[in-house]
Amino acid sequence: MKFLIKHDIKGRIRVQMCQTRMSFSQADMLQYYLEGREYIHAVKIQVRTQGVVIQYEESARAQVIDDLRAFGYDRVTVPESYLEKSGRELNQEYWDKLINKVVLHFGNKLFMPLPIRTAIATVKSVKYIWQGVRTLAKGKIEVPVLDGTAIAISMLRGDINTASSVMFLLGIGEVLEEWTHKKSVDDLARSMSLNISKVWLVTDGKEVLVNATKIQPMDEVRVHVGNVIPFDGVVTAGEAMVNQASLTGESVPVRKCEDCYVYAGTVVEEGELTVRVKETNGSSKFEKIVTMIEESEKMKSAIESKIADLRSAVGSNDAAAIKAKTDDLQQAFYALSSKMYQQNGGQPGADPNMGGAGFGGADPNMGGNPNGGANDDGVVDADFKEV
Repeated sequence: MKFLIKHDIKGRIRVQMCQTRMSFSQADMLQYYLEGREYIHAVKIQVRTQGVVIQYEESARAQVIDDLRAFGYDRVTVPESYLEKSGRELNQEYWDKLINKVVLHFGNKLFMPLPIRTAIATVKSVKYIWQGVRTLAKGKIEVPVLDGTAIAISMLRGDINTASSVMFLLGIGEVLEEWTHKKSVDDLARSMSLNISKVWLVTDGKEVLVNATKIQPMDEVRVHVGNVIPFDGVVTAGEAMVNQASLTGESVPVRKCEDCYVYAGTVVEEGELTVRVKETNGSSKFEKIVTMIEESEKMKSAIESKIADLRSAVGSNDAAAIKAKTDDLQQAFYALSSKMYQQNGGQPGADPNMGGAGFGGADPNMGGNPNGGANDDGVVDADFKEV
């Protein structure tokens, strides 16, 4: 591929790729291609300028130039998991939001007439004042009340600049908070992803190195000592000590032999195993844990909201409201337990309708016992003596 060398010193080179526009996926492909070279230490790509900064071993300059010349987007195969877990687009999206807020704020301040700025500030202030009123109506003195009060007083005094500055800083804080939250969840998923591109497929007694994406359920793969088990499956041959700390937290490796079940993400510390694949990419226990972490963050806010509503109802001493909010909270917990049950693969003992441990009992609309276990008239309770 054609490129221009913009800057070149020992161990570092900056080039510009000769293309009109670079997409995020193309940047990820180039990054994956260059990072796969042992003599390249670091790669940084600027999507908008098509700039690439490469840090490499001082003796490998010619190899780096040859790699750039040989590169082509249609010649590189990148794992789907690598593209999906890339945070490049997310970071660019929120960086653009921050820049837009700063430019709009100071642009309005410099070029907009006072009457128009006053109208814009008045419309924006409604959101913060309303949040403060809602929080105060629930009997709470929290941050939204203080924010709404500061903005309302500034608007009543005619101090538009102060109100606009407060709302600008609050908007920046909201963007940074959302960005940090999404990035932390994304980084967690990326750090826990297996990123295994090649596996040893066993065919007719021979080992063949193939792409992990080509593996199908019931195929057999061989895992050597020191390697990560790429898929959930059953051991068909071999014996090994497997470190399962990434899943179970066990400090001592577990012995695995024929007919034992093994999980993706665990490491073979001693021995060698041949595994018949049961679950492929996206369905392994390890990946289900990552998905559950991501989705539990979404469910968390709903449950917190239901708890806050129940607390307000208890403060009002309204029996009907307390019952309604309690039912809402129970439904929210049931939705979360159902999601955990599905992520657990529907294994026995994990069904929330069966009163399994850790799921908070049955669906309140199914007539089950919410304290765990179904109502069974055939069960006689034991007599207890008060001691």
